[in-house]
Amino acid sequence: MVCLHHFPSYLLLVIVILATSGGGCHQDQSAALLRLRASFRFPDTDSNCPFGIRTLLPWKVDTSCCTWDGVKCDGTSGHVTALDLSSLCISGNLSSSDIFELTSLRSLSLAYNYFDANPWPNRGFEQLTELKYLDLSYSGLSGALPVENGQLSNLVALNLSGLDLKNLSLHTLIDSLGNLKELTMCWCTITSGRFDTDLANLLFHSKFANLVTLYLSGFDLENLSLHTLIYSLGNLQKLQLEEIIISASPTDLAHASSTNATSGLKELTMRGCTITSGRLDTVLTKLPFLSTLILDSTNIGGPTPVPEHFADFSSLAVLKLYSCGLTGTFPSWIFRIKSLISLDVLGNENLCGELPEFIQDSALQVLRFSGTKFSEKILESIGSLRNLTELDLSNCLLYGPIPSFSQWPMISSVDLSGNNLTGSLPSHGYLSLHNLTRIALSNNSISGAIPASLFSHPSLEYLDLSQNNFTGNFLLYPNISSSLTRIDVSFNKLEGPLPKLLSKFVGLEWLDLSSNNLTGTVDLSFIKNYKTLDYLSLSYNKLSVVVEDGNHSYAEYPIIWDHLGLASCNLSYVPKFLMHQRSISELDLSSNNIGGHIPDWIWGIGSFALNLSHNSFTSVNTNLSNTSIRAFDLHSNKIEGALPLPPWRTDLVDYSNNHFNSSIMPEFWSRISYATSLSLANNSLIGEVSHLICSATNIEVLDLSFNSFSGLIPPCLLKHNEGLEILNLRGNNFHGPLPQDIINECALQIIDLNGNKLEGKLPVSMINCQMLQVLDLGNNMIVDTYPEWLGVLPLLKVLVLKSNGFHGPIDYEMNKQTHPFFPELQVLDLSSNYFNGSIPTRFLKQFKAMMVISPGAPSMYVEIIATPPRGNGSRSPSSPYYRESVTVSLKGQETTLVQILSVFMYIDLSNNSFMGVIPNAIGDLKFLKQLNLSRNSFTGEIPPRIANMLQLESLDLSYNQLSGKIPPAMAVMSFLEVLNLSYNHLSGMIPQSSQFLTFPNTSFLGNDRLCGKPLARLCETNHAPSAAATPGSSKELNWEFLSVEVGVVSGLAIVAATMLLWGNGRGWVYWHVDKFWLQVLQPWIYRHRR
Repeated sequence: MVCLHHFPSYLLLVIVILATSGGGCHQDQSAALLRLRASFRFPDTDSNCPFGIRTLLPWKVDTSCCTWDGVKCDGTSGHVTALDLSSLCISGNLSSSDIFELTSLRSLSLAYNYFDANPWPNRGFEQLTELKYLDLSYSGLSGALPVENGQLSNLVALNLSGLDLKNLSLHTLIDSLGNLKELTMCWCTITSGRFDTDLANLLFHSKFANLVTLYLSGFDLENLSLHTLIYSLGNLQKLQLEEIIISASPTDLAHASSTNATSGLKELTMRGCTITSGRLDTVLTKLPFLSTLILDSTNIGGPTPVPEHFADFSSLAVLKLYSCGLTGTFPSWIFRIKSLISLDVLGNENLCGELPEFIQDSALQVLRFSGTKFSEKILESIGSLRNLTELDLSNCLLYGPIPSFSQWPMISSVDLSGNNLTGSLPSHGYLSLHNLTRIALSNNSISGAIPASLFSHPSLEYLDLSQNNFTGNFLLYPNISSSLTRIDVSFNKLEGPLPKLLSKFVGLEWLDLSSNNLTGTVDLSFIKNYKTLDYLSLSYNKLSVVVEDGNHSYAEYPIIWDHLGLASCNLSYVPKFLMHQRSISELDLSSNNIGGHIPDWIWGIGSFALNLSHNSFTSVNTNLSNTSIRAFDLHSNKIEGALPLPPWRTDLVDYSNNHFNSSIMPEFWSRISYATSLSLANNSLIGEVSHLICSATNIEVLDLSFNSFSGLIPPCLLKHNEGLEILNLRGNNFHGPLPQDIINECALQIIDLNGNKLEGKLPVSMINCQMLQVLDLGNNMIVDTYPEWLGVLPLLKVLVLKSNGFHGPIDYEMNKQTHPFFPELQVLDLSSNYFNGSIPTRFLKQFKAMMVISPGAPSMYVEIIATPPRGNGSRSPSSPYYRESVTVSLKGQETTLVQILSVFMYIDLSNNSFMGVIPNAIGDLKFLKQLNLSRNSFTGEIPPRIANMLQLESLDLSYNQLSGKIPPAMAVMSFLEVLNLSYNHLSGMIPQSSQFLTFPNTSFLGNDRLCGKPLARLCETNHAPSAAATPGSSKELNWEFLSVEVGVVSGLAIVAATMLLWGNGRGWVYWHVDKFWLQVLQPWIYRHRR
């Protein structure tokens, strides 16, 4: 880290002294300067200088040197008193003595250059007797600073940051610089001894005690106490420590007498420091004159570092506690410190609190609590902060009405995004806020119209109102603001046409109107006035975008570097103006009506991410090696033939849902060796998957589902790949056993191998996949016993083993469990196997997730997803690009859910050989949505407690040997929509509730002793029993028994937002896919493994 502190206090003094430069420059000094410049080597204009190169303007010989760039002179004598050669990336050496001819120099800066690591001259500095300020930071010089023999004895400010000081003697340095007031040493290399030991020995040195300002960075001061450092330097007023390791324990003080002393320190800054022992608040209590306290990214150890009596401190003006790992509740009394001007605690994600009733005469100007758990409403008293200039309460837990900005006449920036604020924005009152430059209100629940006056504010530069509920037309006033550079109103409910005045925003760099209900025809030529446009999205409206055709006009379009989104814009061809673009980082033309061949010129526009999904393209160049595209999405088109070879070093590839029908060339696998995501799902690809896929060691998502691949599953996918998170090989012809030695570092979250011909047993080493959430092995030929050992997987939500050869009882030994089994399981499908025996009560009691819904659990889909890396311009929080799916028979109709509902619970044990009574404990699964126990040999009565399952929507107990009456309490199961009790031995009257009367008679067939509606058989006081119908009866149901198939949805959208549904007739899911992958990031699970 570069230290950027250049002695503001003493530099200001020097500037004041030298303010009146001019007069005649002495010719000898002018000549010395010219010789000095001639001895330097300056970088080329296109040089990549890490310091932010500046250009030294020419020094004209026929002008006074006092007017030269970087030179200041005494206004009376004409002597050169200041020379600033910083940040020029000069190379060369200082062997010339010319610099020492400037004997009146008081300030010299050689910082941020490349002086070839040469030592500075041993002689010459003694001539600079008036030198007060010397900045050699990051100059490339090395060796020991020549301070002996009184050289530089008058220095008051010295910066040695970033230098190789080799055998520097800190004692000699301090002893020779008796007037030193300000010392900066950031990221220095000192090879002699321990710096903390040398520093500790100097702390009580009389000359070192003169220091007023001390900056230190990158040192290990573990053997030094912060107490000692502060209290031994009696004149110290400003202390800045960056990435320092230090103790806060008072026990190692060099002088015990200082333990109870107080310090005159006014400013304490600690950034990225590590406190090895003690508590920081024991230091802070001894700093009564502190005006600035900055502890950014410092582990302070405790809920708050500020002692309560700080509220009485009359000088505290700046308090910054950014990302300090604070927990607990933030003390409200801090807001009442009358002198406090800036309060910043953003980035403490576990810090709770509420905004208080603010006092009328508060001096607060800056208030930042972003990324904390501050909750409750924003009280009206916040309007009393009349001096407020910056308010950042983004990404908290605030709710209630949004406050009015007009209460803060000095406000410049407001960020309330990422909360749940409601209400509407007032239509007027913004123009009086003369300093207002930034408004960020995204991701709230604000409604009503967007005030047109906002777009006419003369100083407003940044306006983000995305992800709200704004309605009405997008209106503009004629006096368009020329200062606006960013407008984002995406993900709202705006209607009507685009305003014609939109083209008047000549300074726009970012315009996002996507995901609204805007209508009409839009001529894209309106963006020609946006000369600095970097980001444009019109996607997902009801617009029809047209682009004027003609080569003469293409050059008038701005060069868009970041993102161009024209998804779902009714395009019928690829706009030709794109031929003249140089490098669009993200190009999204998905969900249009573009057909035919993908134009070859599109590969040359330099796009990093290209989304052409959901069009009607029929062909593509089969070798794309000459393009720079790294994220490539062609899914859901009509492309036939051989699989195109993707660009080299591709990161994400999605060719799913096309008509590719070839085998995969070996070269294909080498092209994706750097890929993180690959989807070839829903094609007609054939052949074996080559072992060359093992070279793709970065792969996180692999979806080859619904093809005709055959052969063995490459063992490396489970045995050696530490980064793979989603593996979907569903619906192929893979055969053979699964690898038995899965790696300990398994990162898999989803495994879907449903619908293959896999054999053998499940590998017990699968328990190494501790992140596994979905396991679907249904419809294979696996022969094994019930894998109860899978219960140790802490995150497993979905387990599907249906239609295999699993056998034996599920009454396994559970008394050896040390942890709960299947604690998160929501879906269990063991149907169509050969399980037998009874269902033990303890088997049901392990499914805790089906018994209790966590408080505040959202009644919406929760996702198991993989999220692509964030691009340079992406920021939209829409759908992720990969989701698992659950295929169930809901109410007799097969339905595929793209996500698992957080309250969706499902058990299917049908078509096995279970026997015995159904345990009454089944009623404890109160949140179960569907239960299928059909086609077994259960006996006894329907358990009465089944009526406790009030959330149950579908119940199938058909084709068993159940007897007795239908429990009358089942009449209260108001959510029950599908019921099948057919082909049992039930008797008595069917409950005559309104709910039961909605079920057809097929729900009760084959129970000859049942009577009452909806059956035609009336109930009598005495009726003769009759034999129950057998499963072989000619009376059959007209709908299939419930089944569940859980797996990973095919179609990884590399550049798109989500994936698709498999199977015919399920295209309704594709609305998710229309979000460009670099725009649609708000992951529920994201772990980057590089």
